[in-house]
Order: sequence, then structure tokens, then C-alpha cells
Amino acid sequence: MKHPTIIIGACEWIGLPDLGVNRLRARIDTGAKTSALHVSDLEPFRKRGQDWLRFRVPVGTPRPNRYVDCEAKMVNVRKVRNTSGELEERFCIDTRIMIGFTQWNAEITLTCRKKMRYRMLLGRTAMSHHALVDPGSRYIQGFPSQP
Repeated sequence: MKHPTIIIGACEWIGLPDLGVNRLRARIDTGAKTSALHVSDLEPFRKRGQDWLRFRVPVGTPRPNRYVDCEAKMVNVRKVRNTSGELEERFCIDTRIMIGFTQWNAEITLTCRKKMRYRMLLGRTAMSHHALVDPGSRYIQGFPSQP
């Protein structure tokens, strides 16, 4: 059995180095199975015979918005219950996440979370075997180290 390598709080700074996102605030949610990332301008396309996604990730404070333009290979289309309990289909990517000095790959669904306080939600599947959660703490790991 693989043991978790880090302890994280209820909220953490997360980097997505494969997407060029240095850091964004994420809500850690052990009640959610899947992870979700807020994106805009989501566009599927074909690249070398495979399904890819083009999208923008807002970074920094909401006003003025700054964006990172991203491309990632689509790995799946998932049916996920949103915060309202409704079933919806979401595109899914596999990418590295970085918390503090620790990084690993995780599947993340892409969706609109503009009405949510956190642009990313890290679910239990992505944390499994990598992190333990201290729900009474926040931002234990600090900013992600630069890869």
C-alpha cells in the first residue's frame, strides 16, 4: 500500500505545470470524487488523430482577469453531478498537479466554476495515495515550487 506523502489543508495553492499555470487557489473536497477546474472558451479539436481541448484558465484576481491559454489531450468524457446535484457531461484531462514541492498526475474535469469561490476543486480520487487532509488548516504547503 502506498502511503500519502504530504499533509494538506482545506484550501491549498496548486500549480498545473503542464498547462503553464503557476498557481491558483483550490478547495480540497474529500466529499467530491472528481476534481474540477474552471475554464472558459473550451473548444475540442483534433491533433495528430487524437481528441484535444483548447481552453483558457483565469489566474490572479477576478478583476482584471488574466488568462493562461492551454491545450491538453482529452482522456475521457465523464458524467459528473454538479454542485446543484444535476448530472452533466464534462471533458476530462490528465495533467500534473503540484502542491508545495510534491507533484503527481491527476484526472481533472473542465467546467465553468465562475460562480464558485475557488477556481479549482481537488477531489478525493486525485488525492488518493498522495495526500492527507487536515480540515482545520489552510495553505499548509505554501505556493507550489516552480518545476
